[in-house]
Amino acid sequence: MLASELWLIGQAPDIPGSPSIHPMNRPECVDHHLFRGPDGTWHLWGCIRGTTTGRILYHWEGERLDKGPWRRTGESLRPDRGAGESISEREDREWIQSPFVVKSNNLFYFFYGGHGTGFDRYGQAVPPGDPRVECQICLMTSADGRHWERHCGERGQSCLFAGPGEARDPCVTRIGDTWHLYYAGHESGDPLKPGIYLRTSADLIHWSDPRLVHRDYRFGTGRWTHECPQVVQRGGCFYLFRTEDYDHARTHVYWSEDPYDFGVDLAAGEKYLGLLPLAAPEVIVDEDGSEYITSCHDMVNGIQICRLAWIEG
Repeated sequence: MLASELWLIGQAPDIPGSPSIHPMNRPECVDHHLFRGPDGTWHLWGCIRGTTTGRILYHWEGERLDKGPWRRTGESLRPDRGAGESISEREDREWIQSPFVVKSNNLFYFFYGGHGTGFDRYGQAVPPGDPRVECQICLMTSADGRHWERHCGERGQSCLFAGPGEARDPCVTRIGDTWHLYYAGHESGDPLKPGIYLRTSADLIHWSDPRLVHRDYRFGTGRWTHECPQVVQRGGCFYLFRTEDYDHARTHVYWSEDPYDFGVDLAAGEKYLGLLPLAAPEVIVDEDGSEYITSCHDMVNGIQICRLAWIEG
């Protein structure tokens, strides 16, 4: 349950926006991620849409989770088309989105959505804006959590994998000795068949084929209704937070004893717990064990946070 009122940590950056995105002509904060650096500073990276170039990633930093707003650093990241990112976009807009950071062996791994590859799932070139395009999850790494270097994989590109469909919104967590990457995508590349997918890895670089782990059309069948998965483990069970609607702050919560199965179609009803008035939430644990959860449902004003409490049912 939400155990406090929300407060602002990621105040919307002062970046020229596009009048076609919002009537107030201001950029909007959407998906985001928090992590703590080696010096104890909290870092917040958020996807900002509605800028003059398209979507960017923007950075804030703060000292405490319970105090805000945090400092807007002015640091931002744009897609690198030389690394294969954001290829063949409609109206030549740039797309970079959905950050998520984990630390392993003293190295920070920064996963993000690199959007268009320029190809469909059969490897055939598709025109800008074609819904058949396979989108990608990409990677940067850093020793200090501040200075990032793009992964150099096949053909010198930052892509780790693409698809199915519009792959985006990575959430990476370690379960046992295996890394699990949950993300949003579309079955068979069909944008009207959204779902939550899982790939696994031993080294954060080489990933398994995708596996559909959740789909529940009771709460939306549109292409943006299964977004921003967040999976956490508590007391031997796993909990999936899945956003249906940003504007109306609708995030659904499911549980499972199996991290590979949060219910698909009719089976999803057996695993449903309820609705939270949040968008794209992230569950954060402070050093003292206190838990928080974020939201960006107020996209124009920025990213918010509140305390989180778990109640036995």
